[in-house]
Amino acid sequence: MRTVPPGEAVVVPRLWYRATAPPQPVARSPLRQRLTIAQLMGFGFAALIAALVGLFVVVSRGTQASLLESSERIRDQASREIANRVALYLGEAPEAIRRFERQITLGLVQPREPTSLEPALAALLAGSQNLSEVTLTTARLRGFEANDDPQLEPGSGAQVSFVRSIADEANPAGQFWRKRTYREGGQFVADELEVRGDAAQATAPRRLDEPMPDPTEHLTFTSPARRQAQSDVLSTDLHFTQIDASLPKERQRVAVSFMHAISDATGQFLGVMRVGLLTEALDRAVQLRLAPGAMEDPHRIFLCDSAGRLLTRLSPRDRIGEIGDDLRVVPAALPGELEAALAVPQLRQLGPERPALSGALEHGGEDFLYSFRALPDTQDWVVGIVVPREHYLGQAQALRDRLLLWASLIIAGLILGGLWLQRGVRQAQGQIATETRQMNAFEFAPAVTDSAFRDVREVLESLERAKAAMRAMSKYVPVDLVRRLYREKSEPVLGGEQTEISLMFTDIRDFTNFAERLDPNVLADALGRYLGVMVRIIQQEHRGTIDKFIGDAVMALWNAPEEVERHPRLACLAALRCRAEAHALSNSPEWRARDLPPFETRFGLHCDHAMVGHFGAPDRLNYTAIGDAVNLAARLESLNKQYGTSILVSERIRDAVQGEFAFRRLDHVAVKGKQRPIVIFELLGLAGEPALEPEVVACYERAFDAYVAGEFAAAARMLDGQLHDPPSAVLRARCERYVEDPPPADWGGVYVSLSK
Repeated sequence: MRTVPPGEAVVVPRLWYRATAPPQPVARSPLRQRLTIAQLMGFGFAALIAALVGLFVVVSRGTQASLLESSERIRDQASREIANRVALYLGEAPEAIRRFERQITLGLVQPREPTSLEPALAALLAGSQNLSEVTLTTARLRGFEANDDPQLEPGSGAQVSFVRSIADEANPAGQFWRKRTYREGGQFVADELEVRGDAAQATAPRRLDEPMPDPTEHLTFTSPARRQAQSDVLSTDLHFTQIDASLPKERQRVAVSFMHAISDATGQFLGVMRVGLLTEALDRAVQLRLAPGAMEDPHRIFLCDSAGRLLTRLSPRDRIGEIGDDLRVVPAALPGELEAALAVPQLRQLGPERPALSGALEHGGEDFLYSFRALPDTQDWVVGIVVPREHYLGQAQALRDRLLLWASLIIAGLILGGLWLQRGVRQAQGQIATETRQMNAFEFAPAVTDSAFRDVREVLESLERAKAAMRAMSKYVPVDLVRRLYREKSEPVLGGEQTEISLMFTDIRDFTNFAERLDPNVLADALGRYLGVMVRIIQQEHRGTIDKFIGDAVMALWNAPEEVERHPRLACLAALRCRAEAHALSNSPEWRARDLPPFETRFGLHCDHAMVGHFGAPDRLNYTAIGDAVNLAARLESLNKQYGTSILVSERIRDAVQGEFAFRRLDHVAVKGKQRPIVIFELLGLAGEPALEPEVVACYERAFDAYVAGEFAAAARMLDGQLHDPPSAVLRARCERYVEDPPPADWGGVYVSLSK
């Protein structure tokens, strides 16, 4: 072996290992035909993305289908509820007929004796506000014709009707009219009389001049009197009541009539009973709210017939008119979606075999859902419901859009992460290939996979680096965080927003003295009953929110957290009701029996913008209102002590409800903590029902104007005659002080209150 001296360069021939024989084709190893790790990862990411897209599509379609199915169930339940209401309404007439038949069977009514028959018919009419008439047409039956028509004894027909007149301002409950039709002198005549309450209160009958037709020849008698129909209760479609025939069409009422053949106690044919139902109840029967909470209900619910003609009004402007041979509602303005729904061909196919149908339609670029249900035992009546599809799918579509955004971000992150990971894998593959080539330089056993070898440990370290890269990707794409955000319920966080609210502060006069002399348990019980009354009036009756109790004091607000219309008015009504109920409680026999002191409450009301929301510490929040408006409402309550009043309001409250309540302009005050003066008013009661004589209020306000003008002596003289009024006494005393010690020249009529 040759030793190379130090410093001598060694030149190694570059082609010394080239084989002299021509290269032989190298057989491709089966392993070279398999997918590489990078390819597998690429296919895996593509499959994951495809799975995410497919899952999104499946969930979106499934959610939509589930919501549509739920909406159909809601509409189906609503249509069943309406059908039950209509059935109960229509059942009042047959029930009245059955009740009358039972009275005859039990001998409670002698139908051939007017003194027994007429009170019974009047009682039936008075028993239900939906009945328009109760008529009994009697005749003696001799037999039947070949066609089953009744054969009556000539001249035996007679009729007794009790009808309800149109209610008006002079007679809000309506009147009853009794009409008798009977045969006299070879023709039918009639008389009628007004009945109030029952027949015993009837006035003298009035004979009608014109001759009357035979009542037994009317279809409402002949049809149910036929032999094959006597066991059935027959009904009519909508029709104008005969009792309103003398009125203009627009004032005539619409009714549905039921007829049934009546037998006497011995089973002999007596006649036909006709009971009419007013159809105003149909409009009320379809008034069913389906939208949750306070959101606007977009459902259109109505009754129609199988021909698509309306039976109930959509608005008060709709009228009843003749359409063909029937009476139907003629809408003032028929929405296009309802017109399209009423024109659905399947509506004509509803019947016993197909009692209900549901579907969708498009109108004006908007999709609508509809449901129809046939009403059994009616003249082909149908209950219909039409609602925008957006009402049920709007939130789901918004959620779908948000999910699509998140899915797009996740997919983009996966693509970027996959590209970054593939680059790392290629580098690892290069390292593994390098190590393999180094191993190929030695003898290599194919079964050698033990981690004890150095080159295997390097491969394992490369895999660990891949796992580290995966962990880095999971941090780059926060999938767990996204799942957790979707899985967790939202929680309140610190913060609020500016909202216009009405505020009320209350306090019990001399409560500290009561607390010192009363037993704690007695005091707690009395205070609990008092606060219970306050809570009921404020929250349940007038839609306010109790913010907090501060001992005997109450802080309440309106228009938060839920929006409330005309909240200043509700606050004023609540204050008046609380004052009245507290007075009634303090003067109740039980209160006096326990020797409890009277709880006289003072109120301060103000309306303004305040910061409303969650305040406090992160782990201890309180929903409340803060700001200058809250402080001013509290100052108004405290000012009652200085004037001897019970309810003081700010000018903003007075302006918001002016005309609905009676107020007294009390003073111009600069309350503690406020630099600008405010005008305060005393709430006296509802407009027209003040708790103070108008003369006292007018005298006070004239004196106050003189006071503001600096005419203190004149103002004091004006108030000499009403020192029984606490504010008048306070203002007079102030004027007397200013007479002796006038205020500064720039005074301006403002009273500075230094107390809270």
